[in-house]
Amino acid sequence: MSRNLTPGFRRLPRVADRMTAAHFDLVAQSLAAERSGDAARALELHASVPALNLRSRHHVLLTQLASLGDELPDWVWARWIAYQAARCEDPDTETGTMQRLALKYAMETFHDDQLADCHADGGDPVRVVSRVLGESWLFHQVLVHEMGGLGRFVDEVATGRLAQHSALARSWAGARLSGFLVGPSLPGGRLCVEDLAAGSWAEVLDLGARANAGDGGWVLGRLVPSGVGKLMMFDSPPVAVPEPVARDVAAAPQPWTRIKEALDAGDLVDRDFMRPDYELVTDVLGLELLSIGTAPADLERVTAQLRSGRDEIPRAAFRILRRAVDGGMPDSDAPHVAAAVLQPGARVDARRMLVREGQYDVWARWASLVHPPARGLLLDLAEASRAAG
Repeated sequence: MSRNLTPGFRRLPRVADRMTAAHFDLVAQSLAAERSGDAARALELHASVPALNLRSRHHVLLTQLASLGDELPDWVWARWIAYQAARCEDPDTETGTMQRLALKYAMETFHDDQLADCHADGGDPVRVVSRVLGESWLFHQVLVHEMGGLGRFVDEVATGRLAQHSALARSWAGARLSGFLVGPSLPGGRLCVEDLAAGSWAEVLDLGARANAGDGGWVLGRLVPSGVGKLMMFDSPPVAVPEPVARDVAAAPQPWTRIKEALDAGDLVDRDFMRPDYELVTDVLGLELLSIGTAPADLERVTAQLRSGRDEIPRAAFRILRRAVDGGMPDSDAPHVAAAVLQPGARVDARRMLVREGQYDVWARWASLVHPPARGLLLDLAEASRAAG
């Protein structure tokens, strides 16, 4: 495999300068493993390259996927495929060409203010471009859906188990970007959502989208098949916006034109579409998990510690699991419990400190309120509680 087949860190000189030919080969092997659906092997190879940041979002996502094993729900496979499509820069592929065109469009159309600020401050524009590639919800949506990058990636790049689990991802083609009102959670892991374009309410897979919907509940997103019965789901965690923007985007023949107008008018801020805490297996973003799992009086301090490099998200997730097992959370918070148990570090700590005799029913009840893969992890804690007796 060519050394050209490397992700965006190649643009960053401080990283690339520390890479040897052997390191580039390991990165290429890691990419190949990920594109075949082998998260564990991809993680092992990625972790063996000293120059790579083991606290990067990509490393965190690989760690999370690898901890879940091979039996992933189809919607997780689909999201993983979409995520990989957005990262594919291979110069000799149509997918890579699409990615570069989508990135150029996103920079010029949505994130030009970030570049202007960078130039004004004497910063490095390459870092802005790399950040947009890795974190921009707008770029991701344009590439994956508007330009057909998801289907092209499956046809051209995906292999092995990843390709075998691509049917659901293919069914997402043609899903319309729209505005929605996120309502309450319902029993059985369902969420009420009003599709503003259709003017009707529907029940969708509840992965915790209400957590990022803001006080009003107005969001932009796409509803796609989930593979769980007839339930739809958001293709990725939706983005909170003001009500007028949600309604205008839902009604607009060209939704992207309305988003651009809202950005130009100051009704939206492009940085609100940047997600350093990108998620695949839940709609509860990492920073939201931190907020939910931290006492208000401690939030400023804990957030500062997170910014300084301390890994606070698993600690917050553990605190959520502790409240769940102690009876301090209502059933409507089940998506938060699911997001917490999907954090590998929190899960290890929960097994060590929260699994006690007589708690089988508590863990099993939470498991009944959520969907796989979180359901199986909570049932594992239930069985460990039984064994503790």
